[in-house]
Amino acid sequence: MIVLQGQELLTSNMMVFPMAVLKRAVPWWSLFLNWFVVTFGNLAGSLFFAAILVKYSGVISTAPYNEFVTASAVKKAGTPLWHQIFLRGIGCNWLVSVAIWQATGARETISKIYAIWIPIWIFVACGYDHVVANMFSIPLGIMFHANLTTAEYIRKSFIAAYLGNIVGALLVAIPAVYFYLEDYHPAGGLEEAETGEALIAGGPPTHQSSGSSSLRNNNTLVKQES
Repeated sequence: MIVLQGQELLTSNMMVFPMAVLKRAVPWWSLFLNWFVVTFGNLAGSLFFAAILVKYSGVISTAPYNEFVTASAVKKAGTPLWHQIFLRGIGCNWLVSVAIWQATGARETISKIYAIWIPIWIFVACGYDHVVANMFSIPLGIMFHANLTTAEYIRKSFIAAYLGNIVGALLVAIPAVYFYLEDYHPAGGLEEAETGEALIAGGPPTHQSSGSSSLRNNNTLVKQES
């Protein structure tokens, strides 16, 4: 839904904005501004969903559901070591960034969904740490009195997963810029790609419309027949 609706997700912006900065499509400071704003936007949305739509709505209130929520929060932020969460964050956002990159290349809606689904399914099945998903699941566990404090969550899970997600995104962003965006120029976009057909044909790049081109070809054909 986030990709299809064009919403802002922190972990995907961790890939997109470094790519834009490397190609000088946006100023360097916009990267930190975007991450700052989107971090708090995603956090607000996650806490709203956890508190209002789950906790206080009574959707989860009895065993075994509340017990599962608290156990999951402890397993995510309490049991693992800091470096383990960091490494899981790298694996998570590497897969998320691959999903976003694949979806960008897809045209139809079903193709985008399929391109996103497989990498996301893998990271969830592996239990990797997604900083935004953890903004929902771990605070929800704390709301249900898990054996975990907010300070522990921030110090151990939030920071480790955040930094790991950045590294994972850069592992996709930097090679993608080098291998696929070498001909991208901020002022004119993919200039070589747009003019490639004319250059291959041996003529200078033309920017005439297809209608005027067809009309010229038709006039030439009429003169040859006459």
